[in-house]
Amino acid sequence: MAAPVTMGAVVPEGVAPGGYFAVQTPDNQMIQVQAPEEGGGYSAGSTVAFAYMPMEVGEHPADAALFAEGMAIANAKQQELEAAGAVAAIALPEADFAGFQFQPAMFRTGDSLYVTRSDGSESPCTVTEIFLLAMGPMYTVYLGQAEDGTAITKNAEESDLRKM
Repeated sequence: MAAPVTMGAVVPEGVAPGGYFAVQTPDNQMIQVQAPEEGGGYSAGSTVAFAYMPMEVGEHPADAALFAEGMAIANAKQQELEAAGAVAAIALPEADFAGFQFQPAMFRTGDSLYVTRSDGSESPCTVTEIFLLAMGPMYTVYLGQAEDGTAITKNAEESDLRKM
C-alpha cells in the first residue's frame, strides 16, 4: 500500500467555518474537506493541509463490475461537485505548515473493500466519496443496486471498512 500524500487546499470564499468544500487530487479523486471552525486558524482564502491515499494500479478481475458501477456514481458526483465550484489540491510550501491538518484517509476513491453492515455482516463495496472531517474520515460506499435500479450506498467510518 502506498503511503499517504499530504497536500493543501485553499478554503474558497463563501465556505463557512465547519462547512465543506470539494478538493480534486492530482490523481482525480474528489475529497470533501471540512473548513476549520472559528478560532482554529480559519479564514476564507487560508490553506488547510490534508492527507490522502493515492490511487494504485491493479485490481482483482472479479471486482471490475462493482468497481465500474461505483466509479460511475463517483464520476457523476465529481461532475456535480466541479459544477458547484470544487477546488484543486495544491502543493504545500517547503517550510513546516502551520495551518489545520486533517487525519489522512486510509482508503481511496474507487477502493474495493468490505463494509460492516448494521447487522454485523460484511458486504463488498466500492468507495465513492471521502469526507475529511475534524473527527476523522468518513466514506460513502457503493454496495450495488436495489431491485428498482437505485444505488445502495452507506456512510461508513474507517473502523467499519477493511481491505478485501
